[in-house]
Amino acid sequence: MKNLSNLSSQHPLVSFLAPVVQTSRHSFRQRSFVRCFNRAMLAFIASGMAVSAQAQQQVDTSKKENTEQEQKVEVHGAKPMQSGTQKMSLSGEELFKMPGSGGDPLKALQTLPGIAANNDGDGGAAVRGARPSDNAYYVDFLPVGYLFHMGGFVSVFNPDLVRRFDVYSAAWSPQYGNVVGGVFDASLRNPRTDRIGGKIRTGALAANVLVEGPLSENTSFFLSARRSVIDLFVKEIKDEKAGTSFTFPSYSDVQGRFLWNIDNKNRLRFDLTTAQDSAKFTLKKDSIDVQHDPVLLGESALASSFNNMALVWESDLSSTTSSQLAVGRMVAHQKTRIGSAGAYATTSTLTYLRDQMTKNIGDHQLTVGADISSNVLDVDVNIKNPRCTEFDPNCDSTAANFSKTVSSQRDNFGAVYLNDRWRLGSQWTLTGGLRSARDDYLKETVIDPRLGLEYRYSPHTVFSLTAGRHHQEPSREQSLAEIGNPNLKSIRSNQIAFGLAQNLDQGWSWRAEIYKKEFDHFVVNDPLVNYVNGASGSAHGLEVLVKKDMGYGLSGFVSLSVSKSKRHNDITGENFTFGFDQPVIANAVLQYKQSDKIQYGARWSYHTGHPDTPIVGIRTGTDGRLLPVYGVLNSERMPAYHRLDLRVDFQKTERLSYYVELINAYARKNVGAYEYSADYKTRKPQAQMPFFPSAGLEYKF
Repeated sequence: MKNLSNLSSQHPLVSFLAPVVQTSRHSFRQRSFVRCFNRAMLAFIASGMAVSAQAQQQVDTSKKENTEQEQKVEVHGAKPMQSGTQKMSLSGEELFKMPGSGGDPLKALQTLPGIAANNDGDGGAAVRGARPSDNAYYVDFLPVGYLFHMGGFVSVFNPDLVRRFDVYSAAWSPQYGNVVGGVFDASLRNPRTDRIGGKIRTGALAANVLVEGPLSENTSFFLSARRSVIDLFVKEIKDEKAGTSFTFPSYSDVQGRFLWNIDNKNRLRFDLTTAQDSAKFTLKKDSIDVQHDPVLLGESALASSFNNMALVWESDLSSTTSSQLAVGRMVAHQKTRIGSAGAYATTSTLTYLRDQMTKNIGDHQLTVGADISSNVLDVDVNIKNPRCTEFDPNCDSTAANFSKTVSSQRDNFGAVYLNDRWRLGSQWTLTGGLRSARDDYLKETVIDPRLGLEYRYSPHTVFSLTAGRHHQEPSREQSLAEIGNPNLKSIRSNQIAFGLAQNLDQGWSWRAEIYKKEFDHFVVNDPLVNYVNGASGSAHGLEVLVKKDMGYGLSGFVSLSVSKSKRHNDITGENFTFGFDQPVIANAVLQYKQSDKIQYGARWSYHTGHPDTPIVGIRTGTDGRLLPVYGVLNSERMPAYHRLDLRVDFQKTERLSYYVELINAYARKNVGAYEYSADYKTRKPQAQMPFFPSAGLEYKF
């Protein structure tokens, strides 16, 4: 299945929405937009937390909690069929009560080893030297448009529905293709079957409702809907001094499932997922950003959405054979307007079929599958396009030429894959896989092999070695004939990882993994053909995770990543640090359950400051404007980032519980960017998430 992020045309100026926009975030003009958007989002969060308490009222119409279905959440490093598995499991209670997460289990992925984010509000995960746009997202065998609303503050899925989260960070199974960064595969629980029930949650930021239960002896359903609420009451906030104003971002989402247990071997389900996001702000002539880039003057707005509907048939053909067949359609829309720079609109209609069968034959576990899709991309572009990439910091949108096109193009894609997990004996397991894919638009056929070896030294200790080749098509903005280069080739990556995992007594476990990734065929801008494949990169590192399962007393985990990520412009010969390079990333999530009535939690996060390109001088442009002169790309770093979140949970009665939380407890002013003066001679740091308290209430009846 193709990564949806590569099916939609996106404009570089609106790359502040990482889950939706897939181009580079490294130009100064883009950072100007990032700052404006982050100001809006930080005010959004701060205003929500200023409400005296985030009253979250739950209405449960059943007499008995289905804790097996509603509370258990697991986070894995890979699925069992993957060679060299390194698994981390977290229960639902651990995730829902994780300090700083707001009860959102998908936010926990930012505490996993090897995942980097450059901003508190950034939901785009950079995995082991790859960009956030190099990831693929799946939910229960189905592709999904994006996982987070508004860049990362709230996940798209209702936390009550999330059962497990799988992360693949290197040399993953061939069932996942067209991606070189990482694969995020979430699993939702099935509907409850005891009786019709429901929950209503209201809070300062959003309100949602969940209804679920049986429709007959063999059928059941759930339906969840959520919408932001602050934008309904506070329409606009103005900062006259900064020359900006913004309306509160709004978002909504729906998840639905109808499940039919045909018999004890066959299950048919219909899944529905939708998400909508919108943001708008205005820059006036006295805004610093407008003084730097006059084309930003005026109102800018973005609206994005996706809806995915699919029918999935799961079958146990025999005691040794199982299969999944999915047929679905996903439609993604995006409309963007940027000051006086123009507008941009895309609609991507993806029709897809996925089929996979797994069969155990003696010591072999064979998996075969196919992905077939057809995407129709409708594009309406009339906007200034500076053709920014991560390899060029000098991105002047005011001086850029307009890109204009109205087109509709179809891209047919097909892939087949095979994976054999062969148990050689009591201690050795060999895994070999192959994926072959054909892209009609790029007229390219790729073959990606995968290989893995496991050695079980003891019942509790496993060594693993995995290697694989991966491909990913460039963003459609860069490969469209009218505004890009249709002769581009896919990005390539060779990956290898060696790991050790061990389970200890009393719920303790640990794992360590070293890895190396090589990238080739990254896209750079070109004055003649717009874009060419002309850059490469590398990443290597060590990751360590120590975990204690939850129970009475102390539990939690500590993770440490030490890594280095580089980029190389093959045309100019320049070498520089990758924009998401963070040599040291550390996370500690500790919880202490004193009794059934009270639990304490703390989360401390640290990472090396992310790279930045400094401005070292000024020059005068042909239009008389002062323009910056940049230093070496990504040659400077922000100050080190660290933050402490604290939480206490109280179980007052069987029905009533509440919590108190301190976000950024010691009020660290983590620098997310620098804002330069109008003449570029001075700068001041822009802080990220401030200190704020949060409280929540839950009542069941």
